[in-house]
Amino acid sequence: MAKNYDVAIVGAGPAGIFASLELCNAGLDVLLLDKGKEIDARVCPVQSRSGSCALCSPCHLVSGFGGAGAFSDGKLTLSTQVGGRLKEVVGFDQAQALIDYVDSIYLKFGAPRRVYGIGGNTAELEREAASAGLTLIPVKLRHLGTEFCHETLKAMQNYLSPKLDIRLGITIENIVVEDGTVKAIETSHGENLNCHYLIFSPGERGSGMAVQ
Repeated sequence: MAKNYDVAIVGAGPAGIFASLELCNAGLDVLLLDKGKEIDARVCPVQSRSGSCALCSPCHLVSGFGGAGAFSDGKLTLSTQVGGRLKEVVGFDQAQALIDYVDSIYLKFGAPRRVYGIGGNTAELEREAASAGLTLIPVKLRHLGTEFCHETLKAMQNYLSPKLDIRLGITIENIVVEDGTVKAIETSHGENLNCHYLIFSPGERGSGMAVQ
């Protein structure tokens, strides 16, 4: 008999991972899927030899647990002042509270505690920026670094693995909808997986996927 999930999450990048953390900690039965591999199996062949892209499908650098940022240097900008429009949607105080909450989760899973971008004398830099018609905005920034970014994501994967079903190396072929309600997803492995809700967070590489 097919298992029924409360929520199916398509895409194991940051959005999918954090949704999984919140939902499984709330006691829901969650399924997390991604077309790529688990974090330790994501190895780009170009990194181990010189040459051009090997055209892996899916690309190990952008697909799999951790998403496209898994091999980045992991800079977390901890301010509402730059990037995105969250503060316009929920207000400044709530936006900053959410940023601090997300940061606390990264710290829980091993992110370095040192924060850059605060303290020091930036007055001269601000004057120079203003003279060029620019605005310098000092912000707090947590720099994970490539190694800590990988290890932090691995810790998240290890934490989630016993709490929910993680299915990697799998794509979604169809979403089954009845009377305007999601009922199931059909996978590239020929499975029909029942779910009450669907979170679709495939990242840039999957954003153009057509669903019949």
